Formats: sequence, structure tokens, C-alpha cells
Amino acid sequence: MAVLVLGGTFVLDLAVAVQAFGRRPSVFAKIRDEPETPYEIGVCGQAPTPTSLGFTIADLKPLDWIAGADTVVVPGLEAPWAPQDPAVLAAVTRAAADGARLVSLCAGAFVLGQAGVLDGRRVTTHWALADEFRAAFPATELVEHAMYVDDGQVLSSGGMLAAADLCLYVLGQDHGQSYANDVSRVLVSPPHRTGGQAVYARPRPRPAGPLAPVLDWLDEHLAEPLSVGAVAAQAHMSPRTLERRFREETGDSLAAWLARRRVERARVLLEDSRLTVTQVAHAAGFGSTESMRRHFHTHTGTTPSVYRETFRGGAP
Repeated sequence: MAVLVLGGTFVLDLAVAVQAFGRRPSVFAKIRDEPETPYEIGVCGQAPTPTSLGFTIADLKPLDWIAGADTVVVPGLEAPWAPQDPAVLAAVTRAAADGARLVSLCAGAFVLGQAGVLDGRRVTTHWALADEFRAAFPATELVEHAMYVDDGQVLSSGGMLAAADLCLYVLGQDHGQSYANDVSRVLVSPPHRTGGQAVYARPRPRPAGPLAPVLDWLDEHLAEPLSVGAVAAQAHMSPRTLERRFREETGDSLAAWLARRRVERARVLLEDSRLTVTQVAHAAGFGSTESMRRHFHTHTGTTPSVYRETFRGGAP
């Protein structure tokens, strides 16, 4: 297994991969009588390589070590859109042609994209990089909010800590779920997390087009019933014109936009207020807790109660 280190590699991604696949810590012997890693792992790159935290890594195997690897792991990096060294991309491309399994962590998917091995495949990356990834690699299907994606030869994970989810998944595929579970016990991390990245994603900026005053008015009245007719009257246009303009400017229908904004309002209230879930539902304009639960799950992959428990925090 080759773990590729590039300029600006995220140290956390690198550490997760090496901890999951590399030398077993001494405490592993308390769980399983298999002290040695089942992989021959090499950390490869062009030394010395600066990491995302500023220090450099000098003890690296050469790039040609990748040629014999069964699996190539590409951690995320600080500026994933920057063009990579042709020698690095050629090594990844050759490994893919030879049938190696490719595993990208976080923004490492950009490196695989530059190597030309993602066309027609399903992958994910950090949710905040979705727009940049789609623009750079239009022939790849981005599963934006997945924690990780298995597309056969190519496996990819979302934001940094999702690297642990994918590495544990790979361990389970290679050596059985029991082995992956025991590694997760050492990491004190669940072997599988439900949901995806949507629960962590922040709202995208609102468009600043001609409908901006209408969107501002809608934000101020989210808690009220808002029919197409009422909003059209506020915008001084017919309902049909409003719907057309709304889709052109926001990419959503009025109903879909309202549902999304109400979920965003509910998320803020669940994090920052002491309102009950029922009170949050009414304050966000859903009218009922059941309606909020349904829309909340659609947009975040979880429930309001679980979301509050996750993001409010509290004393252990």
C-alpha cells in the first residue's frame, strides 16, 4: 500500500491513513493477538515535502515505489486545485492502468481527477469543495454529501475525519468487519457513522440578483404561511412569472427554496436556542414537527433531535 505525500498534504489525513493501515500501536495487543499490520505500507513522495502545517517530511519512498502497490492512498491537500507535478500524475495513472485500487481522502480526489482516472466514476470530496470539483471534472459524478463512496477500483471520502470512516471500511473489506471493528476500538471511533456530510455543510451564499429584495422579505417572514400568490403580490409579478424568475435566479422552485431556508433557520435555532423541537418547527415556519422532521432529514440526513445533540454539545 502506497500513501502519497504531496506539497501541502493535510497531516490529519496522512496520520489517519498511516494509523489505520500501518504499524499497530502497542495497545492493539490488548484487543487482538495480531500485532503486525496486514499491509506492507510505504509513504511516498518527492522529499523533502512541506505539509499543510508547515513542517516537511524527508523520509519518503521514491515515486516509483507506487508502481508495485496494490492500493494507492492519496490524502487531501491544502490547495487541491493547483496543478500537480506531471511525474506524480503519471505514477498514479500507471498504477490505475495496472489495476491498483485508488483511495482518495478528502481533497485527494482532485489529484485523481488531474491524473485522468475519474471520468465516468462516482466520487466524493469535502462538501466545501463541491463547486470547484464539478467545474474541474465535469465527466465525474460527484456524490456531494456522502461520507465515502465505493466505486470499485476508486474509493473516496469526504472531509478530513471522514478519512477514518473510509479507512475502516477498507479494512473491513480486506480483512473482515471484526478486524475493522477492533481497529476502530483503538481509534475510539465508530466503525461506521450513519448520515453523511450534509449535516456539516453550511448554507451557500444567497444569489444577489434582482430577486434579492424578495428573498430578504421571505427570510423575514419564514415563520408565516407563504403561498405563491402572496409572494408574487409582494414581488409585483404574476405567480407564473415569479416561479420562472425564481428558478432562473436560485435554481429552485419557491417551495423548495422555502423548505431549504426553513431547514437552515431550524439548524440555527437547534444549535443556539433553548426552544423545544416543536417550538423550533413553528419558529422556522414548518407548522408541525412532522413536517420539519421530513424536510430536515431530506436536507441533512438526520433528525432535528440528533442534530441538536450533536451540535449543542454539553458536559460528558
